[in-house]
Amino acid sequence: CEPTEVSVMPRAPPAPKRQATLHDMGKVVSSRAFSYYNVSSEDVDRYKATLEDADTTKEEFMTALRHLSSMLMTRDLLTSSMIGKVVSRLRRKHPDEEVRKLAGSMVDKWKLEVIRQVDVDRRVERRSRGDVRTFIEAGRGGSGYRR
Repeated sequence: CEPTEVSVMPRAPPAPKRQATLHDMGKVVSSRAFSYYNVSSEDVDRYKATLEDADTTKEEFMTALRHLSSMLMTRDLLTSSMIGKVVSRLRRKHPDEEVRKLAGSMVDKWKLEVIRQVDVDRRVERRSRGDVRTFIEAGRGGSGYRR
């Protein structure tokens, strides 16, 4: 018995591999709450509700305060959420000393952050305004002609 010839089709080259995305990975969970720069009012409100709840345990207080302290609080976010008042109240009136200390350090940190933000905003405003008066008064403006 003579073997028969079988024609074999050439295989296609393998498809190039692409980088996996978060959507490709089923068990990956991304959380915005733990991002320093990406803070939303919903994140702050969730922790604020925990801090205002009378049934909250010390561990829950500490967890909520730690999460809030790891977030970058802008002046607008602090005023719109009123979280500063809640944390300040804990600083003064909570029975546990550890909670009071953490709340106090957060209030101090937020005050410094707001002061820095205001300073940066003022500098940007001055630059964008092109404060011409100081430029001319320094003798570097105009046509170079002085009286």
